[in-house]
Amino acid sequence: MATVVLGAAAGVGSRLTLIFLDPLVRRLFPDAPAQTGVAGESLLARFDHQVLEPWLAGLPTLGMRPDVAQVVVLVALMVGAAAVFAAMEYAFVRVSRMLGVRMITDLRQRLGEHLVRLGMDFHSGRRLGDLVSRLTSDVSTSLRILTLMLEELVQTPFAVVASLAVAYAAEPLATLGMLVFLPVVALPVAKIGPKVRKRSRASQEVLGDTTQSLLQMLSGVRVVKSFRMEDREAEEFRRRNDEFVHESGRMIRAQATSLGVTSLVANGGIGLVLGALVLVHLLWRPVFHEVSTMFTFFVAIATVFANVKRLTKAVSTVYTSLGSLDRVFEVFELQPTLDHSRESRPYEGLRSSIRFEGVSYRYPETEEDAVSDLDFTVRRGERVALVGPSGAGKSTVLDLVARFQDPSRGRILVDGADLRELRHGDWLDRLAVVQQSPFLFQASLRDNVRYGRPDADDEEVLAACRAANLGPLLERLPRGLDTEVGESGARLSGGEAQRVTIARALLKDPELLLLDEATSALDTASERVVQEALDRLLAGRTCVVIAHRLSTVRDADRILVLDQGRLVEEGTHDELLERGGVYARLWRLQVGDAPVR
Repeated sequence: MATVVLGAAAGVGSRLTLIFLDPLVRRLFPDAPAQTGVAGESLLARFDHQVLEPWLAGLPTLGMRPDVAQVVVLVALMVGAAAVFAAMEYAFVRVSRMLGVRMITDLRQRLGEHLVRLGMDFHSGRRLGDLVSRLTSDVSTSLRILTLMLEELVQTPFAVVASLAVAYAAEPLATLGMLVFLPVVALPVAKIGPKVRKRSRASQEVLGDTTQSLLQMLSGVRVVKSFRMEDREAEEFRRRNDEFVHESGRMIRAQATSLGVTSLVANGGIGLVLGALVLVHLLWRPVFHEVSTMFTFFVAIATVFANVKRLTKAVSTVYTSLGSLDRVFEVFELQPTLDHSRESRPYEGLRSSIRFEGVSYRYPETEEDAVSDLDFTVRRGERVALVGPSGAGKSTVLDLVARFQDPSRGRILVDGADLRELRHGDWLDRLAVVQQSPFLFQASLRDNVRYGRPDADDEEVLAACRAANLGPLLERLPRGLDTEVGESGARLSGGEAQRVTIARALLKDPELLLLDEATSALDTASERVVQEALDRLLAGRTCVVIAHRLSTVRDADRILVLDQGRLVEEGTHDELLERGGVYARLWRLQVGDAPVR
């Protein structure tokens, strides 16, 4: 509210200086006669004759001619008022723009927080480039809207009203004639604005595709170069940019049409209306009172139309930016899929078991369940392996245990309590996930290891690193724990990066470990070192592990075999081999003593 008041004061005050034009012109043309036939004096003339003239006449001349002294005083008043209102303008612009920056920063922060809280079903299908475009380009464009709304759309209307007030005070009849025409100036923006908004959104959508193409090209640069596809990727990026130019061109055409028609109506219209007023004055009846008030009227009306053009241009720009704002708030309309309303029970640790009872899950916008009617139990301290062909639902089971998703049907019981009733934060505090593809933040080795326990000291971090077989690596690194690992751990080998994630899990000391087999993408030497670290991590913990290499789960307490989302077999390694079912077939395929069917 204070910003609006300050902007209104600056906008009105900057136009009120026009009232000093009338007495200045009077002194320039002292013998100009008043126009006969116009009823009464104007408000501005009365103010001059009854207030300003007596006050100026009583001032000392300081040795100057009286008219010269009065001009000096009027100019001083005009400059002084302008200085005061310029200071208000400075304060208004500074406050309003900083307010806009803070608001847009808050918007970006809220958008980032909202995105990170959305469920894994959203993130598994997201287009990263489009999200980056919304967080950067669209949010920055939204800042333009806020700046225009806080400056142009707050200050300019008050300036228009103030200029009209001065014009009316100088020449009321002529001002009323101009008022009839003013709404016509805004008509082009009102008609074409929605089209500009629609085309702006289409342009921003294509910009998101362009950003996605760029991110994909850069993140997969090794693959691009290995297949010598630089030209193909560059051509694809060029195609996306051409689409952006095309959509932007359609938006710009609509915007240019709006501004062009507005300029025609404003510039041509003011000539027509003023010409009509002059013709009425000359041919029919007097409209203007005298030279000084007529001069003030013309200047005031000129500022009115200048500000109306400025306002319509700002409104057109707002329409252009609304497409971006629509895309930002479209993200806010997405709601997290997890229901936290039932979380009433604290979770203090696993005492007996985790049980799946008739659990099914279907990803949004798919027609079939990823997993169907799962019934099994994971007992405390047990190591359970999930095996099966690709697409069998193994990763979905891990996500359900971590409660990244909630079952579409059925329930998961933890010591007899529905997992959805346990406090989600308590549950996550007691589990850790080690993925097949290690992810490291672009930070130091220390910060990556203690990501799950920010309060851990260096001794604890070093102990976790040694347990994860990172001791030799730390000895080689000149900066030790302060070493920057690079983007996604680019400065480390695959085995080293995986051991960092294991150290991260060891430092957290979870009771439940979810493991998407961490050695399947490693060479034999790295696999052996990582496996030793994993053995330390798994000791004494409840573990659910996805097994790609069946040889790594021979010693699991139980093996669950999934096929097409269903649990088809369950037992130990030896028991499953004796049955000769799906697991036995997969085993023979991997060890090589059975033909591929």
